[in-house]
Amino acid sequence: MDQFLIAKRNPILFPKTAEDFTKNVNALKAELKALIADNPAGKDFYLKTAAEVAVDLRSYLTEWVLVDLVKAEDIKAASDSLLTFAEDLGADVAAAKKEIAAVAESSTKKMQDMVKAGTANTVWGHDYASGLTHSLRRGARWVTSNPCKIQLFKKDFPDYYKELVAEIKRENAGETTAVMAAQMFTKVCAISARALYPIFEATNKQYGFVCMQVDPRDIKDTDAMVKQVEFWYDAMKKELQVEEPNVVFKLPAVEAALPAAKTLLEKNYKLCMTLNFTVTQHMAFADILCKGTKNEYLVLMAGQLDDQIAKELEAKGVADAKAIAQHGSEAVMRKSYKMLAEKGYKNLSIMTAAVRGPWHIQNSMAPVDGAPVLITTVTGKINEFDENPTAIASIMDQPTDEKYLEVLKTSDVFNKAICTPEEGLLTWENLFEYPPFVAFFTQFTAAYQEVEDDFK
Repeated sequence: MDQFLIAKRNPILFPKTAEDFTKNVNALKAELKALIADNPAGKDFYLKTAAEVAVDLRSYLTEWVLVDLVKAEDIKAASDSLLTFAEDLGADVAAAKKEIAAVAESSTKKMQDMVKAGTANTVWGHDYASGLTHSLRRGARWVTSNPCKIQLFKKDFPDYYKELVAEIKRENAGETTAVMAAQMFTKVCAISARALYPIFEATNKQYGFVCMQVDPRDIKDTDAMVKQVEFWYDAMKKELQVEEPNVVFKLPAVEAALPAAKTLLEKNYKLCMTLNFTVTQHMAFADILCKGTKNEYLVLMAGQLDDQIAKELEAKGVADAKAIAQHGSEAVMRKSYKMLAEKGYKNLSIMTAAVRGPWHIQNSMAPVDGAPVLITTVTGKINEFDENPTAIASIMDQPTDEKYLEVLKTSDVFNKAICTPEEGLLTWENLFEYPPFVAFFTQFTAAYQEVEDDFK
């Protein structure tokens, strides 16, 4: 985890003035030198911190605040000075130099540079509970979470997870295991929230947020959804020690969430609708979310939708089923985006999730004169896109090729995904039997239950 790095780099990357920048760079060197003197065994760790901050100073992280305060040549000089500092004290900075070169060549970062220049309109976030630094350097501006991500955090950091369990039990003595499980989400999500808070402030609270997903076991309970959002908002205020925590709340795009979303928007919470696979779901919630005063989000779990279409096509003996199925979420994305644009919903963005490869990133390129599209994905998929980039240009207005649509329309999963609410092919009742929905809902429910079981 990068918590020490985050604490040391934020004053350098997000200073109030140019003078503060220079002062904070020098203060970091002095502090690290003193730490090494007090704890020689930690020398490699402390010098690596200096090298990592040097990399950060050659990344997209400088674009939020620093480039408006400090000249580019001075930022580079500070980065070089930190590398020299580390190298002079015996550190091997080859990995840091390699990362600086990788960031400079990153297509993902270039896409974010184009967004800042106004020539692209697709932004992205990190879809994991750790490893955020790699993504922030390439322009990521938020973090998503869900119960499965908490389980992966437990797997990656078993000892620290046990410490958190003990800490939560101490802080919540006498509470139910359900409350303690909810607090595990608070603790884990707060790690990313602290790293992102300067971006939250720099973007006037539009980005720099962490998504927290309500308990999937309450998927048919409107009141429970509302209460958990309110609980988490207060819990994050306390954990982060801020008046306005940088949190967006994920509700499932199901019937019981319709009144929950309405209530929460009236209370000025920021929302993201998850477990979303269809135009019908998008349109039903768009009519509610458009009334919000902030930017709201409609997830499209593209990869899971395509997976289930492919499974159905394979069962029919269709050749190249997986390749054809990739055009399923493409068609749904383009139809939803067009319908949202026609309704004038500029405060709503589609958030592509379950990214399977560069094609899902390409499909998420939004026109510069419309609402931005968001992508949430993991480090491996970003590296794949950087290694095999597609054109950073919107093709959202291009119809899906008829030769693919002809095959896709033999899939019940696809037909329910592409239909509008008026067509009525997908209902709230049969959503709970819809294969893409069932696959993710089952995973989320089991993962949340595992978190609660850790407190029994």
